[in-house]
Amino acid sequence: MSFILGQTLAAGEGALPMLFAVGGVASCGWSWLLTRALFDRAEQDARWPRIVVAVVWLTGGASIVTASGSDLVASTMSNGYALSGSAALLMTFVEPLQGFRRSLPSAETRFRIAFLAVYGLLVTCSILLLRETGAGDAGAIKSACAVVGVAAAGGAVWFRKRHPLPVGEATPSRRPATADDRLLAERILEVLQDEELYVSPDLKVADLARRLAAPEHRVTRSITAASGFPNFNRLVNHHRVERAKRMLSDPALGGRPILLVAFDCGFASVGPFNRAFKAETGLAPRAYRNLRVRSGDSHGRRDS
Repeated sequence: MSFILGQTLAAGEGALPMLFAVGGVASCGWSWLLTRALFDRAEQDARWPRIVVAVVWLTGGASIVTASGSDLVASTMSNGYALSGSAALLMTFVEPLQGFRRSLPSAETRFRIAFLAVYGLLVTCSILLLRETGAGDAGAIKSACAVVGVAAAGGAVWFRKRHPLPVGEATPSRRPATADDRLLAERILEVLQDEELYVSPDLKVADLARRLAAPEHRVTRSITAASGFPNFNRLVNHHRVERAKRMLSDPALGGRPILLVAFDCGFASVGPFNRAFKAETGLAPRAYRNLRVRSGDSHGRRDS
């Protein structure tokens, strides 16, 4: 929307047109973050994509601000923007392909194909075809693509809310679990359950390895080979969700906000909590709580 407003006010004077132009310059970066939210189960480190998008926005904004300044500075910012923006653009195409497999539900498969097709069409129209278009029509084409992109993004979010990202199948281990792997996996589960280490939002494999006095690579190998979970994050999130289910089912905690429940269970924010909870239970946390409350009320009426 910032880009559209920037194009609308492009002929005007003052700082407002430039402000909107700078606000919309990282559209490829915002597209990538949206795509990650749609297709990534938050199992990967989310910091570096944000850093890349910040670089896209900063270099893109700087290239606009310094366009009439030093040639060296303007060229440096422009090249940085082109490089980081191209990386974000490419990764937007990669995200829907991750986890793409034959066992996906048909609706999810169609959604991913449609997403790639629409995004590819927008990229083709807004970038490649502009080389054959006069300068007078370029702004109109970009604005039209922006409008279609915003509408398509809204449709994608609408779909994902009604069709949560399918739980991936456990990744087969490259080697069979050994007796040592199984023994260490049992110790990992005992430590997580007894000491509730998972309530720390910053818990990492290295922390667990130090607690068990075991090499980090052995802990990782035991989790993937013998714990029944494909990776460390899925294992930790499972225990966090189990704790959340107990809290949401407790009548004494019926008034506790969902955000605080997420914090209590080790999630750093409510978004990853909602996604992890829905992946485990098929319900949003609030819906799960309401269902448990209704179930409790019906049992109480029958008992009385």
